[in-house]
Amino acid sequence: MAIKSSNWRWVERDFLTDIRMLYSQRELAWQLHLADIAENKRNSGLGLVAPFISVLIHVLLLGTVMGLVFHEPLKSFIPFFAISFSIWQGISIFVSDISYANEKAARYLSFPNISGYISNLVSTYDFVIALLLKIVASFIIIAFINPVMVLQTNYLAFSVGLCLLTLVMICWSLPLAYVFDRVRLLRGFLPQILFAVYLVTPILWAPDRLQAHKWVVVFNPVYHLVEVARAPIVDSSFPVASYCVCFVLIVCGLALSKALFGANRDLVVYRWMA
Repeated sequence: MAIKSSNWRWVERDFLTDIRMLYSQRELAWQLHLADIAENKRNSGLGLVAPFISVLIHVLLLGTVMGLVFHEPLKSFIPFFAISFSIWQGISIFVSDISYANEKAARYLSFPNISGYISNLVSTYDFVIALLLKIVASFIIIAFINPVMVLQTNYLAFSVGLCLLTLVMICWSLPLAYVFDRVRLLRGFLPQILFAVYLVTPILWAPDRLQAHKWVVVFNPVYHLVEVARAPIVDSSFPVASYCVCFVLIVCGLALSKALFGANRDLVVYRWMA
């Protein structure tokens, strides 16, 4: 792609130009994603198997215990928890990764032709691949406990939901990176923040348990992010309300990304120079 001589460097591009550059470098981002997988495999010995095993262990142990504690029928609760936990774990890992995105972006300052967004795209690749593996692990568990649910899943609605969820993640990656870099104290409290969101979002419990305080669910954007991919599997439905919330989040994320692009770029450069 031809770039004007005045903005061929990342530090001189505007938001839209950098997005176009990012699109042309999607294969490079994929190679960086594969390099991350190879590094993780060298360190842990698991690689892509890690998210798969993680879901199997958490769902079989934690899901069974929570089902017994809440006196839920395991035939319906385990599938609900398996899908919910898989999606939530993917989201929380993505947010944790993005909180250090600016540090990753600083590594590429010596390569001015590379998009400043490329580390965000690599994290998105990580998110999608890991989430798919977690969903596969969940389906294996569901197939043993409630095989009818696997056959009744609305796969079209699930595909749409997964696409929307992925778009929300990448659209909000820059604003999240900016906030966590601007207020670095938040990184220290990120596990507590994620745990609090985890508790108030219907993951460990079904949404109908809060009928008297339904606003906690309805106005919880994380609930809708989980629901877009969960409802097609659990209820075989199109979660239209959650789709609409995701569209709004995508638009807001793009607007914030465009507004914060310059400030975030300056933050990366100034911290690198310091």
